[in-house]
Amino acid sequence: MSENYLKHYEMELIILSPVYIGSGEKIGKKEYIFLPLKKRVLVPDLGKMYTALMKKRADWEYQEYMLEDTPIPLGIWLKDHKFTMQDYQSWTKYEMNSGDALLGNGGKQGRTHEIQCFIKDAYGMPYIPGSSIKGMIRSALLAYEVKKNPKKYENIKQDILSNIGNKASRTKFLQKEDLELETMVFHTLNREGQKRENAVNSIMAGIIVGDSSPIDPKRLTLSQKIDYTLSKTERTFPLLRETIMPETRVLFELTIDTQICQYKIEDIKAALELFNEICYERFYSHFGRGDNRKGIVWIGGGVGYLSKTVIYSLFDREAVQVAQGIFKGTLSEKIFRQHKHDKDRSLGVSPHVCKCTRYNNQLYDMGKCQLRVLKKE
Repeated sequence: MSENYLKHYEMELIILSPVYIGSGEKIGKKEYIFLPLKKRVLVPDLGKMYTALMKKRADWEYQEYMLEDTPIPLGIWLKDHKFTMQDYQSWTKYEMNSGDALLGNGGKQGRTHEIQCFIKDAYGMPYIPGSSIKGMIRSALLAYEVKKNPKKYENIKQDILSNIGNKASRTKFLQKEDLELETMVFHTLNREGQKRENAVNSIMAGIIVGDSSPIDPKRLTLSQKIDYTLSKTERTFPLLRETIMPETRVLFELTIDTQICQYKIEDIKAALELFNEICYERFYSHFGRGDNRKGIVWIGGGVGYLSKTVIYSLFDREAVQVAQGIFKGTLSEKIFRQHKHDKDRSLGVSPHVCKCTRYNNQLYDMGKCQLRVLKKE
């Protein structure tokens, strides 16, 4: 059987700012060794480390240390118990650049914080899942279709507007309307015996995105959460993430099954371009940030609400009001006012903080990349 209907593309994602894709795992604040002078973080194999502690009869003291509510970092505790860099290196599972995180108190080691881990394969190698890339493409294609045919989705807009005052969790709020929009845009295969909303009817099944090639763990760095405000001030939070550092190049494969999906690679690129234009005009430009160059895409966690929604595409100038209503419906009244969402409309942007981090003493937007098609087969 001829496979000419399968269009294969070798793709490259150039990481321009720290990218975070979480595994759900966390490293406790007493489970890593921070070397401030070297700006390195060592993540030990806890089994190997504990064996060494037992040999020095320090295992009971270590257990007491882990149970105590003490701010003493693991590196200092180990040094006080006469362990050396040579010991640390024999236990190390992997290490990373600490970036600009953890360097309070004039560069001296202070209080450490829990680290949210980047997703890794069975061999401990970081990678970008194909599902994350496909999710980015799906959001862009939704925005693309909505902008091309705004009248077609007028009923969904009215449903969203009528439900904005309701209270619900973040995962369930407007869930019905989201499903209806995806069904209208993508579920067009009309396979016999299947409900239209079933995934087997989605043309997105014809866009197959592979996981990226493994990324060298040396390209990991630590990134601290920073909210950048409209007044150009930075608010830092005690939240650390393993991220892929800028100037990393990542390869992955994308295949379009033209028997299932009518989108061409040119359509995907056009949709991603449009999505970034919307992000820039409706959000990032208010902060003097973002990037309106060709090929810019946004991926991963910590990027912010705008990268995951088509509200700005669907509602255009009314989007700020709608986004404000969504925050009001999903947040408690106390948190809504604490985060000053009641001022969103007057400020002309919602949300009104830009998600950033620092790397090499430079402020970066989270999750910015550039997408390129390297080869078509």
